[in-house]
Amino acid sequence: MRLFAILFAIILTINGCSSINYANPATIKDKLKQSKLETLLKNLGSNREDSKELAEVAITYSKVLANRYNLASPPLYHNFLVNSGQRDRGLCFHFVEDLMEEINRRGLSSFDFKWGRANANMLDEHNVVVVVKKGSSNFKNGVILDSWRKSGDLYFILVKDDPKYNFKEWQEGNAKIAF
Repeated sequence: MRLFAILFAIILTINGCSSINYANPATIKDKLKQSKLETLLKNLGSNREDSKELAEVAITYSKVLANRYNLASPPLYHNFLVNSGQRDRGLCFHFVEDLMEEINRRGLSSFDFKWGRANANMLDEHNVVVVVKKGSSNFKNGVILDSWRKSGDLYFILVKDDPKYNFKEWQEGNAKIAF
């Protein structure tokens, strides 16, 4: 009976982990999310055009990266694949670096971008992009852009409202994303 339970758990684990492939990075659901994110960004005090462009690129490019990384779900399983050499990229900090590279190409002038880090140097460390109004030092009122948490389906929320992580600004990370 014990052997059966172990085999069942292994099969469940294998079947519960799957590859992600976003054939269309701009679905109707994404357009609704984009509208919500755009509103959140405008509430930071940015202009409408920059808010719209950032919302669109953050949502669609997160899916592009998931496809590029051949992302597996759930995210912790993908981390296992990267850490065991079966995938090259797709850890949360890879998403931060690559998403910021794309955002920086856009030349958005209404925002500053920060590197958010929770549980630093721990096994469950997590990294995100945090968007704040240009010139603002109010990190906790910034907007989290988290491409990793939902396997390429962008998660966003105010830093102070995140129910799972207590992000802090990481100065060394800021230097890495300031292109």
